[in-house]
Order: sequence, then structure tokens, then C-alpha cells
Amino acid sequence: MEFQVPQFIEQKPKIVGPLTLAQFFYLAGAATVSFIAYNLFGAFLWILISLIAFGAGIGLAFVKVNGQDMTKILGSIFNYFAQSRTYTWQRQAAKTTLELSDEDLSNLREHMSIQEKLKSLALKVSVGRILGKGLPAENSSGEEGYEVVTYLTGEQKLAKRIDY
Repeated sequence: MEFQVPQFIEQKPKIVGPLTLAQFFYLAGAATVSFIAYNLFGAFLWILISLIAFGAGIGLAFVKVNGQDMTKILGSIFNYFAQSRTYTWQRQAAKTTLELSDEDLSNLREHMSIQEKLKSLALKVSVGRILGKGLPAENSSGEEGYEVVTYLTGEQKLAKRIDY
């Protein structure tokens, strides 16, 4: 069996002459506003209101920005201004130093989990030396050394120090 595939499905159907139903209602709404203004106000105010109404009607009916209808653009603008915004401020964590004796340090190492021990060992292997000890400092020629960086999470990494 052969079926005919519909084409131009992106286009809205033209119902009222060359206009879609939405375009017709925008222009009819502008004409209605103009008619009401003609009956209520004087000539100058009627012309001013009619120009504004027909400008808005034509804009809503025919103007597209980047392929989007003006109604969708105006809806996006309204949603942007109507939504609440959350601005967060993250204060800097206070620095704390931990004074440990060799006994306390050996006690902590005994109670470390396997994951912490593996992470520490991997860091030592990748860096090639123990953190905090034996790090190359700036030598007399002014070359950069390395420094231990502690992140907010408590994780420590070795980073190359560059003094400008």
C-alpha cells in the first residue's frame, strides 16, 4: 500500500484568507480596540491608541525573531522577569591547623581506611616524594618550587608554585 506523506507540516494552516487563525485574531483584536477607542475618545487619542494597537497586532501576527513567534518571545521575557533568582554567597572556610605528635600520627595512620591509605600512596607515587618533606624549594636561580595545596574538601595535592 502506498501512503502520501504530508508536507509542510511546520506551517500552520491558513484559515482566514492568507492568515492563520491566530494572526486573524491578533488583527481583529487591534481593530476592536481601535473601534472602542473611536467611540470613547477624541480624534487625537483615538489615532494614538489605534497606532499602538495595530502596531502590537501586526507585531504579534507577523514578526518572528530567529524563527520564533513574537508571542513565544514575549512569554520568555515575562517568565525571565517573573522567576525568582537565587544568589548564593559562599563564605571562606576558616583555616585550622592540627598539632599532632608522632604518637597521635601513628595512631591515626593505624585507623585509616583502605581507601585513604591507597589515595595517600597513589599521591606519593605520582609526585615521587612524601608530601611536605623533600619538596624542591626555590633555588638561587629563581626557579619555581612545589607547594602543598589544601582544598576546601580537605584534599591535599602538590602544585607547582609560580611567583609572578
